[in-house]
Amino acid sequence: MAVILEQVKSYLRIDDTYDDAYLSVIVETSLIYIDSMVGEEYKADVKAIKLADLLQLKIIADMYENRGIEIPDNTKQDRITMSILDKLSNYTT
Repeated sequence: MAVILEQVKSYLRIDDTYDDAYLSVIVETSLIYIDSMVGEEYKADVKAIKLADLLQLKIIADMYENRGIEIPDNTKQDRITMSILDKLSNYTT
């Protein structure tokens, strides 16, 4: 189960509808990113889906706050994101 717009707006504490179109795009894009990085085998496990949902919210928040795809050289590696990606990519059915 992917996160939905209402969950994203609650997570980001957004009350208005001004950025709904942009948020909808990054919700879809973030799920595509996760699935392309780790595959879709994780979707058979409820716990793995919860991890993926958390990761998706994190990615959406990063994309929304940064409004771009360029990563500065001085950006630290996000260990939580990397560990969840690693866990999901090693999921087997």
